[in-house]
This record gives sequence, structure tokens and C-alpha cells, in this order.
Amino acid sequence: MITEYAVAIVISYLLGGVCTGYYLVRVCRGIDIRDQGSGGVGARNVGRVLGRVGFYATLIGDALKGAMPILAVRYMEFPQEMSSYLLVAVVVGNVWPLLLQFRGGRGIATAFGGYLALDWILGLTLVGAAFLLLIFRRGVVMSGMAAFLLLPLVAAGNQFPRNIIVALVFVAVVVVIAHRHHLRGDPPREGQ
Repeated sequence: MITEYAVAIVISYLLGGVCTGYYLVRVCRGIDIRDQGSGGVGARNVGRVLGRVGFYATLIGDALKGAMPILAVRYMEFPQEMSSYLLVAVVVGNVWPLLLQFRGGRGIATAFGGYLALDWILGLTLVGAAFLLLIFRRGVVMSGMAAFLLLPLVAAGNQFPRNIIVALVFVAVVVVIAHRHHLRGDPPREGQ
């Protein structure tokens, strides 16, 4: 059974590495989205190149990618704790994808999709906290990162299982690392 769990984690990581925006822009325009705009493969940068349709297609594709491993656990004979490992694996795969030389997304939409699949309250709490923080602090990215950091505390206060809280902490750390250039106030550089 341990081998099956390890395979599921690797598959989730590889699925995370299928960065929707990268492949969408590659197919539609024949260019590498990482050489355009902010250099990111996420919905905001894809929207700059492909417009609204590209933005929404990337957002939905990345969110679905984050939800798929979590939903698969419900139909397999894996323990529910496995969802936590798969959540972390799919987000890590999105941020550091093997097939894109570890230059992927920032993990936001993928984590959001995973949170919705894990427990829809987590997904809605993340969005609500980000909007609330946005009221007090201007800046979408910083408000979003703060919401990711606060979510494990909210989950602990609402007595979520420990494995989910630990997964939320790991995902928050990955998201903050992926956005580290914002913390320094630097523009994103190659590989960030």
C-alpha cells in the first residue's frame, strides 16, 4: 500500500506541473509565457497575452488541477489523510514543475481548487479573508499571501483535523516562497 501512496504523490506532483497557462499560450501563440509580462504562468499574466478568455481558462484549469487529486482520494481506497499529502504535492508541482525546469506558477489557483475539494469552507474562507484583508491593505498579492498564512490558524480554531492544518501550513509556506520577490519589493526574476 505504501508504494501506491508514493505513486499517488508523484502523480499529483506531475499533475501540478501541467501549468495550464504555459501550455495554453504555447498552443495559441507559440510562445513561452514566462518570457512575457511578469514572467509568470498564472492567470494574470496569461490574461495579458490572451485576454479574458485566457485568464479564465487558466484560472479554471489550475483550480481543477488542484481539486483532481483530492477528489480522486474519495473514489479510491486511500485513507482521507492522503488528501493532505496530495494537496501539498499538487501545489509543489505547480510551483516547481519538473517539465518546465522548475519554473512554474505561484500556486494560488491550484491551492484554491484543492481547498475547495478538501472542504469547501476552506476555499471560501481563503477568498473571504483575502477580500477582508484587501479592504485594510491595498495590494491583491500581499492580501492573498496573508490569507494563506492565516488559514491554518482559522482551521485550527475550527477544529479541523491535524493533517489538514499541517498541509495548510506547508501550502502557505510554498505560496510565500513562490511570491518572495513581492516581500522584497523586487520585480520577479528568472526562476521565481
